[in-house]
Amino acid sequence: MLNKLYETWGVTNKHDLPEFTGYEDVLADLKLFTKEQYDKDPEKVTDEIFNIYRSINIVPITYFSQRGIENKIRELQLSTPNQVKDYTLGLGNNKGQDLIRFMFPNMMTAEPKGRGSNSLKDRFYDDKKLKRAIKICFVHREGDNPVRPSLIRTALELVTGENIQNFKAFNARSIVEELCPMFNGRIYDYSAGYGGRMLGTCTSRMHYQYHCVEPNTQTVEYLTYLSSFLRSEIKINCTVSEEYEPEDIDLAFSSPPYFNLEKYCDEPTQCMVKYNTLDEWFEGYVEPTMQNIYKGLNTDGVFATNIANYKTAKEEFEIVDRWITTAKKVGFDYQTVIKMLLTTRPGVGNFRKEGKTEKYEGIYVFTK
Repeated sequence: MLNKLYETWGVTNKHDLPEFTGYEDVLADLKLFTKEQYDKDPEKVTDEIFNIYRSINIVPITYFSQRGIENKIRELQLSTPNQVKDYTLGLGNNKGQDLIRFMFPNMMTAEPKGRGSNSLKDRFYDDKKLKRAIKICFVHREGDNPVRPSLIRTALELVTGENIQNFKAFNARSIVEELCPMFNGRIYDYSAGYGGRMLGTCTSRMHYQYHCVEPNTQTVEYLTYLSSFLRSEIKINCTVSEEYEPEDIDLAFSSPPYFNLEKYCDEPTQCMVKYNTLDEWFEGYVEPTMQNIYKGLNTDGVFATNIANYKTAKEEFEIVDRWITTAKKVGFDYQTVIKMLLTTRPGVGNFRKEGKTEKYEGIYVFTK
């Protein structure tokens, strides 16, 4: 499977490194460029850097060997994430994001808002957008080595603004440990996605059991590979949550698809394919999923959801209040909301607090 990932990304680990970018042979050349040089002749410097990146021409993320994957997971197991305090989860839980990017290459080809391909990979191979990213590095970054691969990747995320987002592994771990402080508790992820919650949950010292559903067959293949490096009891079901009935669950927690906000693939199991309207999505996906969770949740279990209202170019979608109302209809009691102080998806609203704009997404918490 590792060789298949390398083939998908178009990379080789020619220096046999645990972690690599593919740009190791030109890092010294990239390091020579400075802000002072750029200010004197922006176009010339941009073209020179562009030519260096095109000479290698692979997406500038971190790639891993098997040893590198094992080292990264060990690092996560030994690390402690930020904790939930006063129903708020702060910034900084970024560990593991680089591993997820590498192990789920299909995340780089998904389409934000279903408006055509504009993935990070597409942006890198678009000459104009790569040059814009190079300029962003000089205009908005300070310090030495402003155009190293990790900063080019970050700048590409700023070009045109919309990105497919993955749930951060350490955010997931913080939330699971807060809502299920039970050794060997059974966690049900009803929309597994790109592995962030699996990685976070299964590197916790609480030794959770992790069960999930995911209808995207390619994503299931990558989830299965990730699970082979984790010590937890893991069960992956390639099906849809509106049909799957979990059992003996202590915590059901996920970040489900936001109706039509993101297009992951064209398979007939996808929400964007199955449901044409928000009403259809709630009736066909949301309510049956909740009913299945309610049946399988233990008496003292918790049901939690990362969900948000969002906008597209043509309309607004008010999801949160309707999600809570539907959960109550199924039989749940709404308890609280945990604020994640970061924007994990495009289109999330901004909230005013003490004269400042605070961006967050909610984790809405329910019990039977």
